[in-house]
Amino acid sequence: MNFENSTTAEQSPRPWQMTPEATPVTPAATAKKTSSRIRDRAGDEAGEKLAAEMNVFNAVVTELKAKRNASLSAEDRRKIVFETATELFGVAPTWTAFYRETLGGGGVARAMFMGDESREYECSDEHSKVLEMLTVLRSRDLPENDPHEQQRMITVRIPKSLHDAICDEANELAVSVNKLCISRLLQKVDQSMIPSSSQKRRGRRPGVAGTKAAAAVQPKYLESNNSDDSEVA
Repeated sequence: MNFENSTTAEQSPRPWQMTPEATPVTPAATAKKTSSRIRDRAGDEAGEKLAAEMNVFNAVVTELKAKRNASLSAEDRRKIVFETATELFGVAPTWTAFYRETLGGGGVARAMFMGDESREYECSDEHSKVLEMLTVLRSRDLPENDPHEQQRMITVRIPKSLHDAICDEANELAVSVNKLCISRLLQKVDQSMIPSSSQKRRGRRPGVAGTKAAAAVQPKYLESNNSDDSEVA
C-alpha cells in the first residue's frame, strides 16, 4: 500500500481534532437568562432600598432615645411610648424593626415600664394603639425578614386537638399558621389564665440563662457518653 499518495484532505479528522458543535440558542433559553438577570437586578435594587430605609429608621430611633425619661409620671411615659411609635410607624421599613424599637426587649415600652408597671401599661389605650400600628405594618407588602435581626425558632408541645384547631382557624382566616401564631404571641396575656404548677420546670430556660445552662450541661453529657462508649468497647 502506497501511503505517500494519500493526501491530508482525504483523511478523516481524528476525534481530538474535531471542533465541537455549538449548542443552538433557543428563544426560551434567551428569555430565561434575561428573566434571571432582571430578578437579580431587582433583588439588588430592593436590598439597596431597604438598606437606605433602615439608615433613616435607625437615625430616627437614635434621636427619639435621647428624649426618654423614666422619671416622668406613668401618664407622661405612656405618651412618650405612643409618640415614639407614631414617629417610627411612618418610617418603619419592616414590622420587625417597628416591634423591636417599640414593644421588643430593648424597645421604648420596656425602657419606660418595668415589672408590675409593664402589666399596667399593657392594659392602657396607648398600648392598644401601638398594637394597631403593628397590625397595619404586618398587613402591608413589606419585606418578611429583617436583615438586621436574626430569626429564631421555638418548638411547642401541644395536643393534636389544639393543633387541629389552630390549623382550622388559620384556614378560616386565610392566613398561614405561622402568621396566626405570631398574632397570638403579640397579644398581652392575662396572668390569671396562666396555670400554676408545683412540678419541676421542663425544657431549656429561655434567653441567655438557658443558653449558658445548656452549654454547661453539654460537656458533662459528652463526657458521660464517651465513658459509656469506652466501657462497651
